[in-house]
Amino acid sequence: MSGFLKTAAAIIVRVKSYLVYDSGIGGAWFSLELLRRKKAHRVVFYADTLNFPLGLKSETELYNILDQFFGYASVAATKPAEVFDGIFLACNTISSVYLRYWPVFKKKVPFPIVHTYAYHNGLIGLPKPLILATEATVRARIYTYFTAGRGVEMPATDLIEALQQDDTQRAKGLVKQTATFARKERFSHVVLGCTHLSEVAALFEEEGLPVYDPLAQILGNLKLDNDEGFGANTQQLILHATGDYGDVVNYVRRKAALLPEEVLLDAD
Repeated sequence: MSGFLKTAAAIIVRVKSYLVYDSGIGGAWFSLELLRRKKAHRVVFYADTLNFPLGLKSETELYNILDQFFGYASVAATKPAEVFDGIFLACNTISSVYLRYWPVFKKKVPFPIVHTYAYHNGLIGLPKPLILATEATVRARIYTYFTAGRGVEMPATDLIEALQQDDTQRAKGLVKQTATFARKERFSHVVLGCTHLSEVAALFEEEGLPVYDPLAQILGNLKLDNDEGFGANTQQLILHATGDYGDVVNYVRRKAALLPEEVLLDAD
């Protein structure tokens, strides 16, 4: 695993085009942040909405879903216009499966692959973190390993569903409920073990809870040599959805104010 992490770190320069995988708004949030922070010129977001929620699926189902995505990515690799500087698995559930079978999947594409556990070193220093995740991620126990057994993993299925449905009021209520529990049990941090939860990181912080967000860790480690080329109409977000993409499009439209005016949104 350490060899892969070195490879991941080595590609965090001069990145202009990404392929992002997720089943919903977590990947949308990440894709928008890549553009907003000018970390990329072009992002293709593979929104696997057909398979949401991933966290309730078996490992065999998740393996097949990941294989389907890499089939899409391998076809893209044959098209000069679709060459990517990197692939981001912006989903903890899928990243957990990738970690178990990475020798199989890594050879399917010529692009570097970065998963949500790529920058896990900060987890080891958290004294008593509460890890919110999908049921599949909790079963995988990867966060338990990276926190040296000090982390307590808890499914956040209802909160994830509320966020996917863009139900802001319900999500806020669930955050308050979770924060009350975390303070009562004296947890030191909240780890956002599902990428949907990046959307409510600020709400947990408002509740007085320090947050560890793997997607924010990835974004913080992304570097560009300079901002050359970021002129008018040079940034583009392309949405490729496997199923209904209404929730994702609504989310993107709601967040449009955060984007530079020159960003283009297309759907294929």
